[in-house]
Amino acid sequence: MVDLRLLKHFETVFRLGSFSKAAEALGLTHSAITKSIKTLEETWQVRLFNRTTRLVAPTEAGRRLFPMAVDLLAFAENVKRETQQGERELKVISGPAILESFIHPGILKFRETHPKTKITVETMPPTLAIEELVQRRVHLLLYHNNTVSGLPYANSLRVRELVREPYTVLFRPDHAVLKTDLSLGAMLDYDWTIAGFDPAFEGNLAPDIRNTLQEGGFPRYRLLNQTACFDMVQKSDMLTAAPASAAKEIVASGALASAPYPADMEFSMSAVTLMDAGTEPTVTAFLDALADVWGNSHAGGT
Repeated sequence: MVDLRLLKHFETVFRLGSFSKAAEALGLTHSAITKSIKTLEETWQVRLFNRTTRLVAPTEAGRRLFPMAVDLLAFAENVKRETQQGERELKVISGPAILESFIHPGILKFRETHPKTKITVETMPPTLAIEELVQRRVHLLLYHNNTVSGLPYANSLRVRELVREPYTVLFRPDHAVLKTDLSLGAMLDYDWTIAGFDPAFEGNLAPDIRNTLQEGGFPRYRLLNQTACFDMVQKSDMLTAAPASAAKEIVASGALASAPYPADMEFSMSAVTLMDAGTEPTVTAFLDALADVWGNSHAGGT
């Protein structure tokens, strides 16, 4: 069994592309890093880096080792934390609308049975999020089904649908759109601000809907914050769309009016995990809590 310290030193040199930078990042001397890499290479009888006075380049063996080293170091850190503290930490990345409206009720439900588990949730573009998942720096992704369908590494992913419901169009109560037939064409005469609507989502729309939206310049403004979209709509003639449950409170308050989304498109949320981690008990319990809150505990996985 190789010393995990050696793998950490290898991972840092690979990531930073420099023995000197790795030594500085780890608070070690250049010679200590050099010795670690040499020990690892001699132990495994394989060369991991080609080194000159000005260049450090990973060999093919080094490139094969790097993702496995990342996985092993992350797993070791989780084991250490759970052993020391008796608790688990879940790291989740989601779409903006999901983060603002769908996750926190699930956390409250999950907390009833897992009070010691820490949960960190953030949002980022799915093209970056999937890399975080594959590198095992996060445990779970939550995105719209259309976005999930466009993710790479499909054969390595486990997908579980949790929510499916209509979209609602939102606008000011005195908006001129109310004098139209509320068709998609009429609505596209106005600017839209949308939370999300990433390229993967757009690419998986039905071709006729995608073409209509593109021809209408939809959306004019794409944000990573649903609350900001609501605020912009309240203060302008813009329109936005949100899942029906996410729009319920602001419509009930009278701050915004609503209409059904005039196209064959609905909100759906799926959980994405790595295939070999999709049945991890803590992750499964968290997904069950989300499904229970949103009344879809019958949803299955693929």
